[in-house]
Amino acid sequence: MKRYVKYVSVLLLAGVLVSCGGGGGGGGSGSPSGATPTPTTPPPNVPSTPGRFEETDARVTLSSGNWTPASSEFGWSGGAAVRTTVAGATASFQFSGTSVTWLGARSDAGGFADVSVDGGPARRVDLFARPQEMHTPVVTLHDLSPGQHTLTITVTGDRNPESPSTEPPVVVVDAFDVEAPIVSHKQENDPDVVYSGTWIPPDLTNADPCAGNPDPACVSDPHEDHSGVWSGGGVQSAPEPPRGGARFTSTAGDSLTLTFRGTSITWQSGRGPDFGIASVQLDGGVPVDVDTYLPTRMFQEVLFRANGLAAGVDHHLTITATGRKNDASTGTKIVVDAFDVTTLGRRFQEDDTLPGSQIPATTYTGKWSRNVNRVWSEGATQRADAPGSIATFTFTGTGVSYIGCQKNSIGPVIIRVDGVSKGQFNNFLKSPREAYMHEIFSIDGLSPGQHTLEVQSVSTNTFIVVDAFDVRGGPQ
Repeated sequence: MKRYVKYVSVLLLAGVLVSCGGGGGGGGSGSPSGATPTPTTPPPNVPSTPGRFEETDARVTLSSGNWTPASSEFGWSGGAAVRTTVAGATASFQFSGTSVTWLGARSDAGGFADVSVDGGPARRVDLFARPQEMHTPVVTLHDLSPGQHTLTITVTGDRNPESPSTEPPVVVVDAFDVEAPIVSHKQENDPDVVYSGTWIPPDLTNADPCAGNPDPACVSDPHEDHSGVWSGGGVQSAPEPPRGGARFTSTAGDSLTLTFRGTSITWQSGRGPDFGIASVQLDGGVPVDVDTYLPTRMFQEVLFRANGLAAGVDHHLTITATGRKNDASTGTKIVVDAFDVTTLGRRFQEDDTLPGSQIPATTYTGKWSRNVNRVWSEGATQRADAPGSIATFTFTGTGVSYIGCQKNSIGPVIIRVDGVSKGQFNNFLKSPREAYMHEIFSIDGLSPGQHTLEVQSVSTNTFIVVDAFDVRGGPQ
């Protein structure tokens, strides 16, 4: 049975019910690898049909006998998803558009899948990641010709050798987005989230008393749940204590406000037998009650969504614990897990190619390595550990943003656009604040045409990451 989320129309500022789900995604065509099926001739051009399509849609075909329902304890898009560990299992999706995003899951048990469009060269997708992420953008394929296409996912039965899991490699199909906007998945400890009340302890702005303590049991914040059922949870970089997960409160009047710029926003949380009612308010509009009670626990579920927001201006989402509850609930707990913010433009992942080619959009010099230890855009990022390491992104457009990370182990970067220095940007954040899929640098007003953006590592005792680049005013 499908579940539902609260939806707020910017025009009406009233709550109505819509199907729940995660965000869309960015990315590009990537470098193909794995099997190369015999190309087929795509059907004639038909108008693009953008939107979200669930795994139960008539346009989706699953190979018979290979797919079973995914765990019901997670808040999948539309309320359900399917999974398989069978090598050779396939899922296909017929759509009309120039880009498509596969929404699935990543975990330490995630396997490899080959993804192709219209029988063309396949791109191998790695679903291994240390945090467990549900209804997440797995991969986006751009630069398709206008018209109808068929996306095919083929399970390989193999997995990343770094995976510690002893379970069979798993592949999940949750939904598909056609012509999706950029999505950034913000964690509950993002610096753009300001808390008020008892769920934010006094040490948030002071030195972390657990810093340098190698004991994993040292957790300085009693209002933070670090378990792996939450977005970003269950991951630790010793000797630091666990970070990420979800923040909670049971105190009436406790609130938080997220300040963001985007065209839509979602609040991802959980439900449970001791959960209460939250009041959600967007841009000072009419508050909407969201009842988070459920007889059984559910994690990483989208409980609130607002679409159609004005682009390029600040918006404010406020969540308040009311102290009220469903009559069947045994408590008033409210949980904040993550937020999805969508923006206009096109996202290029750290390993994408230039449109219409197999030439890498980003070139790397110095010491770089792939990192899957946190909630990165489409699962991975490039990490530089040596000063002087440079990532050079080539793009066509009038604006660009560098998407990276800020935390206590991230160092400064020097930014250059078309060879001209734009200064040095500090990325240090005092623990426990951590910012992922974070806009470090942005510039607009460039002349139409091709440009370059360089990100250079500076420090000898910290690292930097290149997660993605967002381009505006260019080919979409």
